[in-house]
Amino acid sequence: MKIYLLRHGETDWNRIGRVQGREDVPLNETGRLQAEECARVLKNTAARIIVTSPLSRAAQTAEIIAGHINGSEVITDEGLIERDFGLLSGMTYDNRKYFDTFIHEETMEPMDKLSKRVMGCILNNARKYRGQDIIMVSHGAAINSVIKALTGGEQGTGKTRLKNACISVLTYENDELGLGAFNLSPEEFQNWRFGNENRNRI
Repeated sequence: MKIYLLRHGETDWNRIGRVQGREDVPLNETGRLQAEECARVLKNTAARIIVTSPLSRAAQTAEIIAGHINGSEVITDEGLIERDFGLLSGMTYDNRKYFDTFIHEETMEPMDKLSKRVMGCILNNARKYRGQDIIMVSHGAAINSVIKALTGGEQGTGKTRLKNACISVLTYENDELGLGAFNLSPEEFQNWRFGNENRNRI
């Protein structure tokens, strides 16, 4: 089975480079259009179950996608919520402010706890909906922790800057997760999927 792991569409805070964390910032107009583009390419997959973080920017992305997929169901799962950035939340990515507040790292959700939480959430849903492809909508730091775990640290946290509304493709076989592709724009995803289908026909 496949799990399509999406980052939510753009928000005004994304646009100005502000750390969002658990702050509940909604999609802006660009973000809604990005979600529409994701819906356009995902409606042709077999996925009908959509699991989302409870934060509005993710939930709105999920609802927009569901609106284009007949028979889809949206389920909220706290396990997909963004990392708690503690005292960094709400700050811009200005280097001085970032490093001046790094002494407050202890207020952030620890990286190992974040990875365990998100990976556990994905595995639990994969087992629950075994044999059914799933769409899951989450956040940048949360998704990067998964990519880091699945690539042994070669990609993901600290190395990969995820695009808004990007699609990563996970596989689930024999109770193990694998990474097929990551950080794909809707257009890149469509090309990747078309290429895979063609290879499978050969």
